[in-house]
Amino acid sequence: MKNQGLGIFFYLLYLLAMVSPLMPIIEYHANFNYIATKLCENKDRPYLECNGKCYLQKQLKQTKMEFKVCGITNINQAEAISSQGAQFIGFIFYPSSKRYALSSLSLEDIAAFKPTNTKKVGVFVNETTEKLIDIATKAGLDMIQLHGDEDASYCATIQAAFPVIKVFRVSKTIPDFALFENVASYYLFDTDSALYGGTGQHFNWEIIKKTRFNKPFFLSGGIGINDVHGIQVLKAANAGKDLMAVDLNSKFETSPGNKNIELIKTFINEFI
Repeated sequence: MKNQGLGIFFYLLYLLAMVSPLMPIIEYHANFNYIATKLCENKDRPYLECNGKCYLQKQLKQTKMEFKVCGITNINQAEAISSQGAQFIGFIFYPSSKRYALSSLSLEDIAAFKPTNTKKVGVFVNETTEKLIDIATKAGLDMIQLHGDEDASYCATIQAAFPVIKVFRVSKTIPDFALFENVASYYLFDTDSALYGGTGQHFNWEIIKKTRFNKPFFLSGGIGINDVHGIQVLKAANAGKDLMAVDLNSKFETSPGNKNIELIKTFINEFI
């Protein structure tokens, strides 16, 4: 009986994860009159015929999942990944990384890659602000991911030039992210290690599950094709209101930097 009860419990969790993306639409139709007359931002402008669709769009945005594929070393693969619906492409500018972008690409190559609906993210680790901004400008980057030990003052300097994704390495407790609230556009939570990312391992998502960060964040750390359900469950939790994107890397490769395009496509399609 105990095992049967556990089975029912996990089945209900699965159903919740499946239905959660549809909940804003269900809520909109079930409470149409109230939303249209009370919550609609355009209720005083009936000629717009909004009828609360503004409210619905905000709610749908909270359930949408976006995707970042990091460790790109090949522009043809970057183009293919962009075409599959990834909103972010990550180029690593950390020379110690196995996926160091400049080992196979030039800044001119990266600058010439100009996807329509995908942001180019530069990943840096404890780089000088001057060199970082120079590289980012020459490569035509859209965003900067700070994956090292950069403090709030450093982040503020970069944030003045580019939107910043500040990385926090998670071990047993939630890192102190509040210091970076005003100097980063996004957070990213990755697995703690002596290295700066690239562990291929999860951290315990239960650590962040109940927390509101009040800022969009990326989930990283060894995410693979078998994590779809776990991500959907996390998205349905309190932290899921801020979970904007998942960060894919080593589990979607045939070798470091060589991406498995079909596997990435399969993963993304699981969320559509």
